[in-house]
Amino acid sequence: MNIEFMKYRALSLVIMLWFVTCSIFLFINMPFIYTSVVQILNVQHDIKMSLGEISDNYLLIIRYLQSFFIRDMQTTLPINNVVKVHFGDVKRLILLNNVFMVVMTPLLIKLLIKLRKTHLLWIFKSSFKQIYGCFVFIFVFAIIDFNDAFIYFHKILFRNNDWIFNAKKEPIIILFPDQYFMIGFAFIFIFVTVFYLMLLRFINKSKQ
Repeated sequence: MNIEFMKYRALSLVIMLWFVTCSIFLFINMPFIYTSVVQILNVQHDIKMSLGEISDNYLLIIRYLQSFFIRDMQTTLPINNVVKVHFGDVKRLILLNNVFMVVMTPLLIKLLIKLRKTHLLWIFKSSFKQIYGCFVFIFVFAIIDFNDAFIYFHKILFRNNDWIFNAKKEPIIILFPDQYFMIGFAFIFIFVTVFYLMLLRFINKSKQ
């Protein structure tokens, strides 16, 4: 297979991953989405907490997940070792996501501008469309059977079973209903699609 073709396909994959990481960062840092889901599902009734208390706990957890310096997760809910281990695993993934986004943002912007100036952007347009097609396929699969997809993704991302919570022993799981993660999937798909269409427009304009 042509080395140049492989290079541009790899670049397309990196750009798509960059879009995904940016979308994940935006989603978890929009607490109004979370509080809206909680309010609609009446989670505060299930966990016997006010909406304000739930929101405060969410913000504490999100700060913990995104900080290199916060070592212990603060929450008013009781947490055991299972919770600590799982959220520690999630923290590592979130930090990896954010580091990738921060590092790649200036590099990719600089690269795309350079490719535009040299009129080479069009070369990876086809491979980029193929990568996006795979992304759409994964999203459709996840939405059609979200429960199975959710479990499958957990088995890929985590090498233990600490993500399986018991609501009585680990009530913190009630703070994160499945519907919230489903909306997260939809949010990521929408934003990645917007980024994808913006880049396609950028490529098409570079040919003019």
